[in-house]
Amino acid sequence: MTNKKTYVLTKELVLEFLSQHNLMSIATYGDFPWIATVYYTFDDHLNIYFLSDPSTLHVKQVLSNPNVAVSIADSHQGISSKKRGIQISGEAHQISQIAVIKHTLQLWKSALGVIDPTLTHKVATGKMFKITPKRIKLFDQNLFDVEDGKEPVLEM
Repeated sequence: MTNKKTYVLTKELVLEFLSQHNLMSIATYGDFPWIATVYYTFDDHLNIYFLSDPSTLHVKQVLSNPNVAVSIADSHQGISSKKRGIQISGEAHQISQIAVIKHTLQLWKSALGVIDPTLTHKVATGKMFKITPKRIKLFDQNLFDVEDGKEPVLEM
């Protein structure tokens, strides 16, 4: 009989991973699938926030179909390195409450170091979106010694 370890994905592990990156790919679906790369920030509840221009295809698709998938990984990983990345599925919605927009905008600017006034203006003219995760899968071969595809999943 072999000794199998049980691996558990925790909120703290996800927060740690999210804090180490700032770009994500977001997949949307309208008449056809689309993917875009955006800067993000997050809160302690694992919600992810991104800012995008309302004229972009991914925003138009989110507004008609809130179901999204997200992928975050370090593109500098070597092919033979231990893999690290995260995959998330959930729902994205535009934030409309002024107090929440101000709070998330401050989170976004702080996390990304936005101090340039031209960037601040660009931030103010875009729309802020919140992704509420439903399923999170962290693949980190330094933490979890499992076969590909058997990584732990956190259901929300």
